[in-house]
Amino acid sequence: VAGVKYEYRGEQKELRSKIVIAADGVESRVGRWAGIKTHTDFRDMESCVQITAAEIPVDPNTCYFYFGEEYAPKGYFWIFPKANGAANIGLGVSGLIGKKHSAQTFLNHFMEKKYPNSTTLTQIAGGVPSTLTLKNIFAPGILLAGDAAHQVNPLSGGGIHTGMIGGSIAGEVAADSILADKPDYIFNYDKLWYERVGKRHEIYNRLKDGIYNFDDKKFNSIAHAFNKIPPEKRSLGNLFKTALIHNPSLLIDVAKVFLMK
Repeated sequence: VAGVKYEYRGEQKELRSKIVIAADGVESRVGRWAGIKTHTDFRDMESCVQITAAEIPVDPNTCYFYFGEEYAPKGYFWIFPKANGAANIGLGVSGLIGKKHSAQTFLNHFMEKKYPNSTTLTQIAGGVPSTLTLKNIFAPGILLAGDAAHQVNPLSGGGIHTGMIGGSIAGEVAADSILADKPDYIFNYDKLWYERVGKRHEIYNRLKDGIYNFDDKKFNSIAHAFNKIPPEKRSLGNLFKTALIHNPSLLIDVAKVFLMK
């Protein structure tokens, strides 16, 4: 790989470089052109949709999450308040679910039930690869970063923070490779990523399989138990402790997550 060819406003262009960092999103086409397999199994591809809506009467200082079969089976639903009564409202569901009932269907049902008088201002939709990092995230002259490398947190589906970390590592590796005139130095990229984030994602992926198999009864039981904890003591750690009481088999993987540096 010695650069890229692209089209800009109908004009064919060519840009040459010593190293290409492909951050072109899910199932990276640039990565595929370089011979890297970037395909995602539909079972690992979260189907996501989000709207920005007005006239949403919620507490602007609270983020809302919904779990369960009605709202987002094998996923979760969110409301992130914005200013002046607006909010980002969306969800992500497993590809297995999305194959039967689209994320859009769940969103429409929720809005009709909860906020029938709201106004939709914007809408976006897409897939999120909620699985392990690709086996190969580099090839001679090219590095993949972000969604292109499947550097998404497989448990939460969040990819901005981890994508920035992956991009930062890729940038540093590329710079060091060029400055030292050692093209093969980029082959350290996957090891550096794995030590920084990748090994933690392996455990998150196992946690996801356990948590996403909870039925509504178990989710409700955890929520009711967690609600008994004083507000000032509610934390992610205490939430997991509550979940462990209801599913002890998660203990080993959760312990690894919190003990891992």
